[in-house]
Amino acid sequence: MPGPHLSYFLCATPRSGSTLLSAALASTGLAGSPDEFFCHLRGYGESYQGWDFSDYEAYIRRVIEATATPNGVFGAKMMGGFVGDFVSRVRSIPALADPSLPLRDALDRLFPNLHHIWLTRRNKVRQAVSWWMATQTEQWTSEQIARAQHEPRYDFAAIDHLVQEIVIREAALQSYFDEMEVEPYVVVYEDYAAYPDATARAVLAYLGVPAPTTSLTGEVRFKKQANEINEAWVQRYRDEKQTGWLRRIW
Repeated sequence: MPGPHLSYFLCATPRSGSTLLSAALASTGLAGSPDEFFCHLRGYGESYQGWDFSDYEAYIRRVIEATATPNGVFGAKMMGGFVGDFVSRVRSIPALADPSLPLRDALDRLFPNLHHIWLTRRNKVRQAVSWWMATQTEQWTSEQIARAQHEPRYDFAAIDHLVQEIVIREAALQSYFDEMEVEPYVVVYEDYAAYPDATARAVLAYLGVPAPTTSLTGEVRFKKQANEINEAWVQRYRDEKQTGWLRRIW
């Protein structure tokens, strides 16, 4: 199969809806099969860990060949915590190592007609609580079974750290967009959760990929995981954060 004529990165941070949107796009059979192919640290990209990426250019081409759809579309998830590592690996390719070569031009040689979609979440506290809950239960989607042997526990310091981690990772993505000189297509989690099918269709329209007439999310079985425990933790964190701040200024 010839190389792709359209590429896109689904840029996100944990618990921002990237799994749901990736599944919806993959289910069309027209938008690649976006996954964390280039997030190799700390066990990410597990499906492709057995592949040799000491030759990173060859690794990229193998991923594209294996996952692009027959209509020539390739997609990948680009998580904010790993975008710096990805850029460093790309710059390790001899033909792309020249610092005078703009990153945009370097990536264009690997990913033709590259588009960017940025998933973000307005409520960072709910996002952090969801991340902390999933970390403890090891249940990252509603289809998985929680594997933890104990009840998840509230931890102000852990949630506070994850709030800051989300901000830092989004800042890394913004720096990447700035270096690329691109304005990404923004998808807001809260809007997407309310209208998943319409949002997925809007993403396809942005990519210039004709959407099928059938539902894009009907086959996707992921459900909202937040419950009353999550909401209680959100309120508790807010109360404790506000109390701590008031102590400092008074």
